[in-house]
Order: sequence, then structure tokens, then C-alpha cells
Amino acid sequence: MTSHRVFLIALALFAGSVVFSLAGATLLNFFPGPAASALGVIADVTGLTLQDLIKIPTWVNMAMLPVLAFALYLPELGWGRSLAFLAVGCVVGAAAELIGTQTGFPFGPYSYGDFLGAKIAGHVPWLIPPSWYAISIVSLDLGRRLGLGRAGRVGAVALFMVLWDVALDPAMNHAFPFWKYDVGGVFFGMPLVNWAGWALTSAVIAVGYEALGGLRAAPGPFEAVWAPRFYAVNSLFSVGVCFAYKAPAAGLAGLVGLAIALGVLWLRRDAAPPVSGPAGSRAARPAVA
Repeated sequence: MTSHRVFLIALALFAGSVVFSLAGATLLNFFPGPAASALGVIADVTGLTLQDLIKIPTWVNMAMLPVLAFALYLPELGWGRSLAFLAVGCVVGAAAELIGTQTGFPFGPYSYGDFLGAKIAGHVPWLIPPSWYAISIVSLDLGRRLGLGRAGRVGAVALFMVLWDVALDPAMNHAFPFWKYDVGGVFFGMPLVNWAGWALTSAVIAVGYEALGGLRAAPGPFEAVWAPRFYAVNSLFSVGVCFAYKAPAAGLAGLVGLAIALGVLWLRRDAAPPVSGPAGSRAARPAVA
């Protein structure tokens, strides 16, 4: 089975978890009577509670993130560099989260609830560091399309990551409490310093990727099509959660963030080299800053 087929299978599982989660959240919040009846039937037949029905698709969603990213870039990076990229994203992400949950730097004081399962050192769910890897490498892919040097690509990763978080934090903190900020904040319960923490952590991860050789100058045909879709689906999931949990202003903010990300890509569509050939052929990298 090719890695791209693995990607498409994982994407189907990911999309299924998204549809299930959004449908369930919409039913619960807008049609509570039918939702209660459905939950009773499900509990009688399967023994699953509401918490189970929230946890299972969430865990599937987050487990598929690194699988999708790894499979998408395996033909370009090969096994050795793919594993190295995975290690950098996970280690830096885990370090930032462990420091953050215990000191408040660089995201502001916050803590995780129990919906994301077992935690590293009792503070950070194991599912979180792989998600840093997954979205940061996709952001690196989007950044290489802007025709920038190394410093510019690092900055682009930070930008795309922060724009992705515009809806993510309200969805996971305000709409449904997967984590919470101990001091609250002006952006749907999130302190604005959180975005500075996202930018810093993302930039450090991107520096690590670039130290490993980064991605080639232009994506292959498969990555050219699917990386922006992968990014957009992730963003739209968070947007959908905001709307489903009656936080429309947060959902609209997320749509604005996604529009900015896609708009930057469109405005710079002629800046990068043409889409490269089949996996294995490496286009020449542009001069770095």
C-alpha cells in the first residue's frame, strides 16, 4: 500500500470523525430532546455514554493527524527524515506544553482536562505533541509556496499555525473545555499572549525542520493538492465546533483566519517554483535568507 493511499484512508477516518462530532454537537445543542432520546438508545445498545461519544471521535481525529502528515510527506522525505521531522515536532511541542502547563510560559497559565486521555507527567495529553508535528509540517509546506528564504519560511510557519489556532482555541476552550486558561482572556477566554506562544513554538519547530534540510522548493502534485485541503479541513472542523456550541463570533473569526491563510497562498501563487515532478525528483531549492 502506497503512502498516499494510507493518507486517503486516514483522511476518510478523519473526515468521518469530524462529521460525527459536528453532527452530535449540533444535535445536542440545538435539538436536546431528540439528542437525549438518541443517547438513551445508544447507551442501551452499546453501553457508550455521552463522554465516550465525545472522546472516541476526538481521539480518532487527533490520532489521524500525525498519520496524515507522515503519509503525505513520506515520499518526499523518506523514512529517515520523516522520523526526524516527527521527532522534532513532537519533542519541541511536548517541551513547550510541559513548560507552559507548569509555568504559564509561553502560552499563559492553562491546564488540560481529562477528555484527551492520558498525560505526559500528568500535565500534557500524549495526543498533543503529534498534533504540533502534523500541523507544523503542513504549515511548512504552505510556507514553501510563498517563494521566501529560510527566515521567511520560518515566519510563514508561525503565521499559518497562529491562523489555524484562531478557531481552535475558542472551540477547545470556550465552546467545549478540552483545556482552560486559569486567568481567562479577551478572546473567548484565551489571553492574547497565547498566540505569541504559538508563534514562538511554531518558529522553533520550523527552525528544526530547516536544520534537517526542510522540504524541497516546490511540492509534488499530490502534496500540491492535498496539503491546503488538509489545512482547511482542520480549520473548518474548529469553526464547525464553534458554531455547533453556539459561539458564532468565534466561528466567524476562524473563517477570517482561514481566508487570510488561503488569501496569502493565492496572492503568492506565482512566487514559488512550479509544482515538482514525481516523488524522488528534487527541484533545486531557492537561495536562503
